Amino acid sequence: MPGTSATAANVIWTVIPEGCEQANPDLDPVDCSFARGGTFARNDSLTLSTSRLENEGLYEIFLYEEEKLGLSANAYYGFDTMSFGLPGSGFPELKEQIVAGIATNDFFLGTLALSPVSQNFTSFATGSIPSLLGTLRDPNNTIIPSTTWAYTAGAVYKSPPVFGSVTFGGYDANRVDWDEDRSVTAPFWTDQSRDLLIGLQSITYDTLGSAPLLADGIYIFLNSLVTHMWLPLDVCQVFETAFGLEWDNVTELYTVSEDTHARLLAQSPSFAFTIGASKDQGTRNTVINIPYAAFDLNVSIPYYNQSQQYFPLKRAQNDTQYTLGRAFLQEAYVIADYDRRNFTVGQALFPSTQDIVPILPPGLTLDESSPGISTGAIVGIAIAVAAVLLLALGIFWWRRKRWTRPGAQAYSPAPTDEKPSIRSWHDHKPELKPEMEATGIGELRGDDHHHGAPELPGAYNYNNHRAELSAGNGQMYELPVFDRHELGSEYVAANELDAPRRR
Repeated sequence: MPGTSATAANVIWTVIPEGCEQANPDLDPVDCSFARGGTFARNDSLTLSTSRLENEGLYEIFLYEEEKLGLSANAYYGFDTMSFGLPGSGFPELKEQIVAGIATNDFFLGTLALSPVSQNFTSFATGSIPSLLGTLRDPNNTIIPSTTWAYTAGAVYKSPPVFGSVTFGGYDANRVDWDEDRSVTAPFWTDQSRDLLIGLQSITYDTLGSAPLLADGIYIFLNSLVTHMWLPLDVCQVFETAFGLEWDNVTELYTVSEDTHARLLAQSPSFAFTIGASKDQGTRNTVINIPYAAFDLNVSIPYYNQSQQYFPLKRAQNDTQYTLGRAFLQEAYVIADYDRRNFTVGQALFPSTQDIVPILPPGLTLDESSPGISTGAIVGIAIAVAAVLLLALGIFWWRRKRWTRPGAQAYSPAPTDEKPSIRSWHDHKPELKPEMEATGIGELRGDDHHHGAPELPGAYNYNNHRAELSAGNGQMYELPVFDRHELGSEYVAANELDAPRRR
């Protein structure tokens, strides 16, 4: 599962067996592993070592934003070589990528980090370990043309279900609505841990005569590491009244009774989220429309013994908790451009084909007459996003590398004030051919047949689906090394694998 938050940074999160054995002992091990997208048995690996790590590599994950939501996690750290696709597929290997084995239920699935934040290992002789995005954008071996990614979570509630998508170095022009006023661009927030902060100007729904669910604008953080929407208490209470939601003080979830669920299915309301660079109404904005089906979810163990319908809404205690998670990102497409220091959000589309478009750094143009690019200058890498992307599909495998203790982090964008139109990228794109096979799904709706996960299963009746590795015309571009802005050391040794859930 792609992680848009700076918390994930350059760390690839994998679920280890303790995520079932210790965190979910009441679940059948096979069902639990399936629900969590597969597990990586680090103790059985012949290629991993913790001999150079203090505390056997066990450290607390410093959660920039998620800690504000009451979430916590510890992990076994290391670094290794990672590759997209299966062995022998010809895709480039990415060395010295940091991996972390997690067990906590607060983050139920593994995560593929999208942030450009790099990691310092204090005893590692070569200095900072670049992020996945930074490695793909390495000036000495350019694999993608820009420090950018694009992501949407997918929509399993569609018929047929539509896969999620993540693209490095470009975007999928078929997955975002290009009609006038259907997207909005905002600068990154000044705090790098809250870079995807956007103005939420209003929330309405399509019942005749209904009052707005949110009338006064707020600033809210886009974060794919969490499922829910965290909104002000008074807004949540408006949702309660309008849709018959019931707040459970024990689990802190909004449940939906059978009668209410039947009524909502019949009503099938559509929600309109008006967003802009500013929270003030009357400023430049766009509307993301989300059907009730996107919010029709199930939850069970460890929250409930039986599958329970719920609505992915949480009560925020203060403005630092305002968050739009994966439930929102099912119908929103996000393009993050770290070269230009801005991001774009538009209405997601769900076609059966893809059209991968490169995003070039400021000041560079695409030479469409140049010959086909090599592995060292792939225009964009796009993946059909499955909830089990990291392990169940064999996206990466392990090789022996030295381990050291995590230290400070560094952020490395190349800032600029240039804010090009997305339409200019689309209008000047080359024709690119998708080539990479994969299977997968995006955000899943829970059901009575897959009730082992606290949110949703990590795998779901896979069908073959063509993923999106672009090939086409382009060149390798040499760019200056980014300046690094050091942060303080955040990682400390942990006493146990799972930190207790905080309420």
